[in-house]
Amino acid sequence: MIYRMIVIGIGILLFVAGILDIKSRMISRRMIAVLFLACCIMLPFQNNFSILDTVGGLSIGLCAIGLSVASREQIGKGDGMVITAVGIAVGARRCFLVVCMASFLMCITAIGVLVLRRGGRQTRLPFLPALFAGYLLCVVL
Repeated sequence: MIYRMIVIGIGILLFVAGILDIKSRMISRRMIAVLFLACCIMLPFQNNFSILDTVGGLSIGLCAIGLSVASREQIGKGDGMVITAVGIAVGARRCFLVVCMASFLMCITAIGVLVLRRGGRQTRLPFLPALFAGYLLCVVL
């Protein structure tokens, strides 16, 4: 029961962060800290994966932060930090699934933006709403 409440709490935090990302294109450090705290609180209540899975999820997020630095912020550092927090909470396999689903949704969104001529190649799209949708699909499935 506590596990499910924490999963729902993380989902709510991701939803709020997604809304803030749409409005301001930024994620506050306070929001990231609260998300990390919620994800770390979830660790003792998980019984279906090991510490290696948690470290794997952490490493996926750290790779996203590294890509952010290497691409000169084409991928935001805040997005990478949120992926790191989600990786801690759900483990490597599910984190990879969440990021893949979010990337697929962003690809479809970008195609829609280009086809409808609402933007061009340099249009920046917020990633956290797609990350929330990927998290939601991963939790439901």
